[in-house]
Amino acid sequence: MNPSDAWCGSPALLPAPSLELGIPSAWPNGKSSGRLIGEIELAATAPAVRLARSYVRELVGQHFVADRSELVDLELLTSEAMTDSVLHARPRRDGTIMLAVLHLDRYVQVEITDGGAAPGQPRPADGALPLHGRGLSLMKALATDFGTREGRNGTSTFWFGVGVPEGWRLP
Repeated sequence: MNPSDAWCGSPALLPAPSLELGIPSAWPNGKSSGRLIGEIELAATAPAVRLARSYVRELVGQHFVADRSELVDLELLTSEAMTDSVLHARPRRDGTIMLAVLHLDRYVQVEITDGGAAPGQPRPADGALPLHGRGLSLMKALATDFGTREGRNGTSTFWFGVGVPEGWRLP
């Protein structure tokens, strides 16, 4: 992978097998089956933010037959989360950030996995986005729920979920 390339692979646009995923306690039933809609690896660079936003918009728009105007909040939250990852975290070992989009009952969950906090910039223990930007305020206002989880090899995944409006439908 060339580190200057923002797009470092082909997106997985085909539905994946159903997964059993834990859902935050604030979400209905605490646990539900989910379906991976798609995932993509992007270079941990500023252009990745725009690509992630476009990817989520197109992927969710096609999955739910939703109009672009209905995806504004989802795009904004994706942009804020990706920007946080690019600016304040280390990339994964291969220089990328992984973005995954899941359909969980009446929710869409976006997950952004990076290499964890950059040296000298520990992330807050509560999983919130840094307080110096508008990301935390936007997450609180627009997301159904959000948080972080630590992965293997020091990776960190920030996730957020938004409700699926009644007007969205599956093809």
